[in-house]
Amino acid sequence: MKKHLVSIILFYFFMPYSKAQIENSVFAVVKISYNIPGETPVIGGICGTGFLIKDSTVLIAHHVLNTNNFKPNPGYRFVQFWLLKRGTKMIIPLSVDYLESIPEIEAVVIKLPVTVKSNVLLSETNAKQNDSVKNYGHLLTMPITTAHWDTYSLIIDDYNLETSKSDASGHIVEIQNMSDNANDIKLTDIKVIKPSFKGNIGMSGGPLICNDKVIGMMSFGLPADQEIKEAVFAIAIDQIIAKLK
Repeated sequence: MKKHLVSIILFYFFMPYSKAQIENSVFAVVKISYNIPGETPVIGGICGTGFLIKDSTVLIAHHVLNTNNFKPNPGYRFVQFWLLKRGTKMIIPLSVDYLESIPEIEAVVIKLPVTVKSNVLLSETNAKQNDSVKNYGHLLTMPITTAHWDTYSLIIDDYNLETSKSDASGHIVEIQNMSDNANDIKLTDIKVIKPSFKGNIGMSGGPLICNDKVIGMMSFGLPADQEIKEAVFAIAIDQIIAKLK
């Protein structure tokens, strides 16, 4: 009886801790476009999700943010991007100089200018059909609660990501190699994982998790022209790791 009791205590102690570790390594990607510094209101909000793959290194989907689309929305002159951290609050302004685009795996690696500790575990082992999975993602909302202008830059003072969370859970439906030739995604024979849950645009770039390890990065969904995707696909993390090595 004593042995079983210790096992139960350990299970409930480590399970929430592991979940918190991964969620605390997830960021909302925020984009703001404007014409004149100092103007209010500004246009924009969350445009995707990213997560730490090692210390001070964030992975996001290429179609969310890359060196070519680091530009304002049509009709606007200026743009700013930030990473807003879930869990412990952290506001990181982004520069195009931090980005390394890898379009063949639909990924962008961001080298952060500050030290951010990662406790995320990446799984290079093969996930299997019917394995349980979870995703941390966001909705296309405005999470900034307070901000001010400092000459030419918008400074975020505080934010709230609670109402923007678009987390999902389910199981793996299938794992297959796919190609996709959409306007903003060009993939050729890349291994992808299809979970059972639906998705939305702001989930792109978020981690797909199995057994407390990241097995994929959320990428594209179908139908491509709808905000709510009936089917979503993650780039298998072993494909990304192989390319990064």
